[in-house]
Amino acid sequence: MVAVPTLPKGANTAIPTEVVTAVVSSASGEPVDVCAVLVTSAGQVRSDADIVFYNQPRHSSGAVSLVSSGAGATLTVALPDVEPDIVTVVVAGSVDDGTFAQVDGLRVRIDGVAGRPLVEFASATSDPVTTMVFGEIYRRGGGWKFRAVGQGWASGLAGLARSFGIAVEEPDEAAGNDETTGIAASPPASPPPAPVRPPAPVRPAEPARRADWYPDPAAPGLLRWWDGTTWASRTRQPFVESEATCGRCGAAKRRRLFSAPVPCVACEDEIRRVLADWRRRLVEAVDAGPGAPGLDALWAELRFQLVSEAAGQQVFRSVALAYLQRIVTFAFGDEIIEEHEYQLFEDEARRLGVVDPAVEEMRRRLRRGLDLSRIRNGDLPRETSSTLHLDLDEIVHLDTDVVQVRQLASGPRHTPGRLVVSSRKLRFLAQNGGGTETAWSKIVAVAAGYGTIDVSATTSRGGGTYQVGDPEYVAAVLAGTLRIARRLVIAPGARDSRAISQVVKAEVWQRDGGACVQCQATEYLEFDHVIPHSRGGASSVNNLQLLCRRCNLEKGARI
Repeated sequence: MVAVPTLPKGANTAIPTEVVTAVVSSASGEPVDVCAVLVTSAGQVRSDADIVFYNQPRHSSGAVSLVSSGAGATLTVALPDVEPDIVTVVVAGSVDDGTFAQVDGLRVRIDGVAGRPLVEFASATSDPVTTMVFGEIYRRGGGWKFRAVGQGWASGLAGLARSFGIAVEEPDEAAGNDETTGIAASPPASPPPAPVRPPAPVRPAEPARRADWYPDPAAPGLLRWWDGTTWASRTRQPFVESEATCGRCGAAKRRRLFSAPVPCVACEDEIRRVLADWRRRLVEAVDAGPGAPGLDALWAELRFQLVSEAAGQQVFRSVALAYLQRIVTFAFGDEIIEEHEYQLFEDEARRLGVVDPAVEEMRRRLRRGLDLSRIRNGDLPRETSSTLHLDLDEIVHLDTDVVQVRQLASGPRHTPGRLVVSSRKLRFLAQNGGGTETAWSKIVAVAAGYGTIDVSATTSRGGGTYQVGDPEYVAAVLAGTLRIARRLVIAPGARDSRAISQVVKAEVWQRDGGACVQCQATEYLEFDHVIPHSRGGASSVNNLQLLCRRCNLEKGARI
């Protein structure tokens, strides 16, 4: 693949408006807590929700998420989904023990779609700072850029938070303000003015108490069930879990000789039955999908049955992950990921509230599938190269290192080189100076294999097999470029015209039997718009017909 450019401190570079990942890593293996701060044009956060860190690994908008990995972390930023009033995503981090001067080989790498490395920054420092801003992803001129910053604070996370407008409580300061200085003040010459009483602060409403067992207000020493709105009639004795007694039923535990106490057999069997029935009803509630009632009633039932939340979470995790995996599997059923399928996954993951590395992996897979589907449908990337000299109106969509594999009588021949995908031709430039170029009109199919892509063409030298690093991404770019060249799709931003795709032409020709619909002539046939384009027509099958040139001239612009 193309070498990853390295930025010096303070430099910036443009990055594509797509889903990018900021990978923070260190060679020494020192743990680094990575975070992201979303700031507005004023350089401040809107609220504490605009910081993404280990206790809040996902922004409320879904555009920024964090996955920690020991000595570093990966920040995923969906640039198309970043809210309009957010202009900068700050990539920062801190260390708990020591300073960043002790962290060797600290690097930040920005990857694009399908893990393509875009730019890298060596953020190492010799200053004894505990918090550092590694870089910034910011808007500029309708696009996005990445700036290598490498600035640190010795004041820790508090200094970083204050610089972006995040309130940090300092208990020592409050205590210090209450202390007296011990110096007697001189009596005032005149009585001081009456103090103005500030208005009473508006206290937020207390959250409703959840359904659970609470001390009985009418009978001390007992627990009474609160159903969330009123007290129920059910009461019970409070028991404490110990080595001798069961904390659920109060029965004495049996003890085997020279071994630990045995769990309460009666409670274990009952909890197993409760969880089995609870799992069945949980599956029904989860499978109900969007708009279904919440799961609070099911969790309240577990608390009523005195089943630990850890046991319920274990069942809930398996059910929720299986449900989300089904959504992903069904989305990939037609090998095309659409926006509403990705949004359904996000909504359901938010509804269930499950936090698990498997969910992040499903999200990453869906996001990659959505990006590849967009590329196949014509939303192609653009690349710039100073070593290629093409026509002014020719756009380069991909320039990557490949190895051409040709099957000869003596065996396969491997030729390293570059594969250049442009809006006009597919070119292979061999390192030995040779190469081929093929117009898109002569290419009929593109398929991805295991580490390779296969290009089928109508010429002997136009097709071939190429070994690439990311076959799915390369095949998607080739397929999207081929579909635009064949007018099977329209590139985003391109002006619609009266051009008719080959698929539509073939269907109209077969429907009309290859003859003029007016006089049944088979010579000088033309595809005619039933409703002219200037009057709102479209190049669809139902709006096209075959006419000979004479009948077409007689029709003119009549509808």
